Amino acid sequence: MSTATTRLNKPWLLKTLISAVVLVGFGLYGLYDATVAYPARGMRFASFQQYQYLEAAKANNQLDSRAVENRLSVADPVGELARIRALDRGRYTPLDAPRRDWLEALETVGKLSSDQTKIGDATVLHAELTKEWTRADGGSVAAPKPLSWYDIPVQWVFVAIGFGVGGYLFLLFANVARQKYHWEEPTQTLHLPDANTLTPADIEDFDKRKWDKYLIFLKIKPTHATLGGRELKLDLYRYTPLEEWVLAMEKTAFPERAEESDSGIAGSETAAEPTAPS
Repeated sequence: MSTATTRLNKPWLLKTLISAVVLVGFGLYGLYDATVAYPARGMRFASFQQYQYLEAAKANNQLDSRAVENRLSVADPVGELARIRALDRGRYTPLDAPRRDWLEALETVGKLSSDQTKIGDATVLHAELTKEWTRADGGSVAAPKPLSWYDIPVQWVFVAIGFGVGGYLFLLFANVARQKYHWEEPTQTLHLPDANTLTPADIEDFDKRKWDKYLIFLKIKPTHATLGGRELKLDLYRYTPLEEWVLAMEKTAFPERAEESDSGIAGSETAAEPTAPS
């Protein structure tokens, strides 16, 4: 006996796949910002702050002596930043504030380590940074926009949302696509994806409490061999023409409902007809 098979409902299919693609794209964009764009921007700002630090050292005549140059390096940047933050600002040395700003810029991008704060030849480094942060006419280059402490973490939240929800939608699509309903028209037998079968005589009630959400709940009679007493939820939006088959079964199982529906429609049409003027 030939049987018909459900196919994915095109509106659901497009909605699900488009949403999944958009969300994964959103996650990829967040990943790029978190790993490339924002760290690059943060390191550029740290470079500017290091330039300000060396400028302060030069202004205080602490850039020439090699012994002093060694003190411009920060062997323990985490400890040094904690020390400066604990100080009353009135007790800052001329280099404490610019050193704090440099270290905080590195901290924001997760680069607060001794390999980033080691300064070999301060005069050479100062010359390089001066070339980078001054214009040909001698003016200063505008300071880059600093990162906020939450900028990079927020991008990772976007990554989690995009990949998490988008991945879920792709898995949902795959799961729905592999499930099929089959229909034997002459006997009105519905074959479920789990290999169980239903006929109108097996169903005690067709519960449409969530019909507006394209859901129907089938209450199975206790006499059914495998599904007796259970309630099955069918999503009619995902599969077509599943709704048509279920309504055909309901009409067979409860013909009075179909008659009430038909009479209601007919009554509405009669009431809508205009009366002839007397």
